Amino acid sequence: MIRSALVLATGILLAAATPSFAQTVGSCPRGGSGATSQPVWVLFDLGSSVVRQNDKPKIAQAVATAQNRQAVAVCLIGQTDKLGDKASNERLARARAQAVAAKMIKGGYPAAKIVIATNPEAFGDLTVPAGLDAQEKDRRVTIVFR
Repeated sequence: MIRSALVLATGILLAAATPSFAQTVGSCPRGGSGATSQPVWVLFDLGSSVVRQNDKPKIAQAVATAQNRQAVAVCLIGQTDKLGDKASNERLARARAQAVAAKMIKGGYPAAKIVIATNPEAFGDLTVPAGLDAQEKDRRVTIVFR
């Protein structure tokens, strides 16, 4: 019951958010010398695509960084932990990236310069900053400047 309500809520969020976005959906280049700054992590609660209040300043700073460095594009890579089925995790990862995109657009960053990608069911990198567990770290959007 809770799982189906979560899937339904994610679907509603995606349907409501999708028409207002003009971002490119695809893949973001990985590695290489194209990055102009360290990536930024925006963490999410289990099963949620709602941006945490304490992460909103990170997004505002990412907008400022992208504008100050005249980034060609910003890649938003949404990901999930391994809990749940792969199709639901794909939708959740995309919804998380779209939630961060919405905050960036509201903060003045052009939608046309945002690329949304997903990496559902992350591999659970165990090199986690102090105070985070591996699954919490996997529930994130990574902002990469290009």
